[in-house]
Parts: sequence; structure tokens; C-alpha cells
Amino acid sequence: MWTRFSDKDFKHSEVVEPGYKFNMTHLQAAMGLVQLEKLERFWQRRRTLWSYYDQHLRDLSLTLPPPAAARSRHAYHLYTVLVDEARAGMSRDRLMAELHEANIGTGVHYVAQHLQPYYRDKYGWTPDDFPNARRHSRQTLPLPLGPNLATEDLDDVIAALRRILA
Repeated sequence: MWTRFSDKDFKHSEVVEPGYKFNMTHLQAAMGLVQLEKLERFWQRRRTLWSYYDQHLRDLSLTLPPPAAARSRHAYHLYTVLVDEARAGMSRDRLMAELHEANIGTGVHYVAQHLQPYYRDKYGWTPDDFPNARRHSRQTLPLPLGPNLATEDLDDVIAALRRILA
């Protein structure tokens, strides 16, 4: 029997720090269970694509992601390269724009927290307060990666990068 709203063992909840309360519906849980059945297959595919990028991008003027740590299981979720403007001959944003022109979708993950308006305004932070975070924020570019991508899709990304960075 469901006794959530009964008086038995009632306890007042306390908020000890601000945050969010998220509820998962039964429908979301059912969809999640189906996705969990695909998890290993998806992980294997992303690992294969990750290795393909590593192999075919290593001679470009980009900094590739470091290898997975020993005795760890990398998620292979985002394949992010670093675009150093001096080394690549262009900024990350210009490279991203040129990739978009070549019909290669990319996005920014993530803008450094101290550059976000809320934190900048609340704490008075400036871009120079955290130079490493700022540099990493400006250079990080995630490339398309997902279990449904074909190797030919990665070939398109690689060919576009080679052409743009030549």
C-alpha cells in the first residue's frame, strides 16, 4: 500500500542547500530501461569511432583528447579537440563556422562558468580571473560522435577538417 502521505513515520524535509528536484515519470523510466539494454552496444560503437578519430586526426594541428586512464572505463561521450589559434591558424569559432559551412554540425561544450553572466555579475569575475578555464573554454570543440554515425560520417568530418586546416 502506498503510504507517502500518511502520518506514519512522517518527517519534515529540510533544504540544506539550493538545488533542483527532479522527478522521473513511469514513462521516462520505461524508456530508460529500453535504452539501458542498448548501453553496451552503444558504448562499443562510440569507442570504435573514438579510435577512428584518434587514428585519422593525429597529424592535424589540433590537440586530441588524452587516452583513457588506466583501469578506467571511459564514456567516449564527447570527442573534444582543442583548437589553439596560433597552431591551427584560426580560432575555434572560425573553425566551427567553416565546419558548419561544410554541413558538419558542432557545438560548444562548455563556456567557462566564470564567463557566464550570472556568475560574472554575482561575483564580479572577469575573464582574466581564471585564465586556464577561459583558454580551455575558447579552444574546446566537440566533433560529431554517436552510436548511429557511420564511419563514412566520420570520414566527412575528417576530410572537412583536413581541407579547412590545410
